[in-house]
Amino acid sequence: MLQSVRAFLNYPLAEDFSLRNTIRESLLASFYVFGFITLINLRQFNWKLVGGAFLLGAGCFIASLAANWIAPRLLPSWYDEERWTVGKHIPHTLFVLLCISAMNQLLLTAMDFGKPPFWQMYLYVTLIGFFPITLGVLAAERRRFAGNTTQALAVNVQLERLQETSPVLPEPQQATITLMSDNGKEKLSLHPDQLVYVESVGNYVDVHWLNVNTPQKTVLRNTLKDVEAALRDFSQFFRCHRAYIVNLKAVSHTEGNARGYQLTLTGATAGIPVSRSYLDAFDARMATLS
Repeated sequence: MLQSVRAFLNYPLAEDFSLRNTIRESLLASFYVFGFITLINLRQFNWKLVGGAFLLGAGCFIASLAANWIAPRLLPSWYDEERWTVGKHIPHTLFVLLCISAMNQLLLTAMDFGKPPFWQMYLYVTLIGFFPITLGVLAAERRRFAGNTTQALAVNVQLERLQETSPVLPEPQQATITLMSDNGKEKLSLHPDQLVYVESVGNYVDVHWLNVNTPQKTVLRNTLKDVEAALRDFSQFFRCHRAYIVNLKAVSHTEGNARGYQLTLTGATAGIPVSRSYLDAFDARMATLS
């Protein structure tokens, strides 16, 4: 039971806290509030009621926009989109509903309308808001999954075409890549095609490479930023995630998901993610491969 709950809370969700998406979702929430209040009060319809519904909808927009835009800027480590899970989304949603409840209380007071106690208002807002928020999350997941899956299929078609049409030529003399630890005491020299991917792990980087056809891993004390700088002159390497740099020539398959892509690399046992913020650049770079 506990394992099931833990797995559910740790389930990854795709989230977008950009200003454009936040405005869009806040507008949808405000239209929902306006329509819901108007609909349940159709029998006693009057223009004062419409005005009150409009103000509460506007208040919902302001509160939702503030909660979804300001909070991620104040707590960037908590609101890391690449590590967003159900366990983080639940308290965030309750926080957004709390802000909307507080705004409703202020507006009802200003309009001199009767209002319930705050706890009751929060309960009402939560019950009313649960359904559209859940639908919104599911719809966003489905939309991103479908879009990324379609694009991943296009990338796979390109990969298959490259594999079929690329002639087998003698390997030209390749420049050597030298990756060093930050103190300069350890270094690893490789040909570009030997390097499969690099992963950032705390204060270290795990360099995954091939010795003939045997996967190897070398750990260096360094940052991914420094490794990226060392690979700047080699166009086949691409930073696809905050924690990964991959050799695009090693990509054998691409799979789409709600967060982005999952790459299968020749010589790697683990799938490598391409996060949402790198998708367009990844597609553009893959299109240049020959």
